[in-house]
Amino acid sequence: MGRAITRRDFLNGVSLAVTSPVLMRAQPAAPTNVSYPPSLTGMRGAHDGSWEPAHRLVEGATWAEPRDSGETYDLVVVGGGISGLAAAYFFRQAAGPDASILVLDNHDDFGGHAKRNEFESSGRRLIGYGGSQSIDTPSGFSRESLGLFSALGIDLERFHTAFDRDLYASLGLGRGVFFDRETFGEDALVLRGDRSWEEFASETPLGARARADLVRLHEAETDYLPGLSSAEKKAELRSISYRDFLERHVRVDPQVLQFLQTRTNGQFGIGIDGVSALISWRLNFPGLTHLGLEKEPAGRMGQPKSEVHRDPYIFHFPDGNASIPRLLVRALNPRVASGHTMDDVVTDRFRYDRLDEPGAKTRIRLESTAVRVRESTGGEIDVTYVKDDRATRVRGRAVVMACWNSIIPFLCPELPEKQT
Repeated sequence: MGRAITRRDFLNGVSLAVTSPVLMRAQPAAPTNVSYPPSLTGMRGAHDGSWEPAHRLVEGATWAEPRDSGETYDLVVVGGGISGLAAAYFFRQAAGPDASILVLDNHDDFGGHAKRNEFESSGRRLIGYGGSQSIDTPSGFSRESLGLFSALGIDLERFHTAFDRDLYASLGLGRGVFFDRETFGEDALVLRGDRSWEEFASETPLGARARADLVRLHEAETDYLPGLSSAEKKAELRSISYRDFLERHVRVDPQVLQFLQTRTNGQFGIGIDGVSALISWRLNFPGLTHLGLEKEPAGRMGQPKSEVHRDPYIFHFPDGNASIPRLLVRALNPRVASGHTMDDVVTDRFRYDRLDEPGAKTRIRLESTAVRVRESTGGEIDVTYVKDDRATRVRGRAVVMACWNSIIPFLCPELPEKQT
């Protein structure tokens, strides 16, 4: 089917961040009648207007006679998140400055999960996260991802000096655990610090068995899957959650399960009952570190995968990951924003009226939901999208599907299952 390509994770799970103070400077005035999405309030994920056409598509709607725009591009990208914008950037590098690119996105802002919020307060512009927060463990990124960072001017070493890792310690603060009355019978704040697990457990409101099990879980060098080969152990861990592992194999007291239930919330957004035990082993969770499992192949940067998560959690832009797509958009269409560095992209006020400017070599068309991608005549590909309840067709000599992968079988049913 021509050159339609299913989603490629061009950034290999990139998540990003300069936590230095944000200095405001004068910005060129933008037309007052153009929406500025970073300043909008309310739920800014899949907002009203961004999801309805896709739902109609899944329910069986068709747009048999779309308006033909007469536009043909060298590349059409379905999805304006980090992966879609990176695809456009890499295509531009390979095809040259005269290649024409159209990026379609169903939201009113680009960036996918990497968006930002801006607010005016007492004459000052405040900038914060509107989506994902950090460049997560860059030591595990591919050479291509790190090369893209370098090309965009993102200096990872800068974060080591921009983030004050000693702030809490300098204020006399340390780690602790709060036990709530509803779950553990009484409210108690217990400091963890560098104390032994036995000393920590002795001050908790846990019962005697739970205290003993908590210490055993963290300090005993026990293989809880004896008699199995490394491959068999990994298969078992892959098939159960970390909570299942603790309950079935370690046999800890139910209070220990309650104590650890939210351990994975910060990273995965779900509790230990929703995260596999194999992933938990890779994260060196207690009870899994003495199973005698064979080390996994080294990560792309040479580290074993189970050690990739040891990077310090310091890689943050003031607007979270939003600076990555902003840098990509600015590189693709310099008329959208001024500046040339990872610092000034944070404070630039982007010109949204120039994203889809006629004549631009790269055009980003927001609030445009792709509903059909199929091969046309002459090896080109028709892409139909819905904007303002109106279906329009454009053509691409190549298409990258950088949208949510679950919708691809509905957008392009001709693709084989392996590609979708």
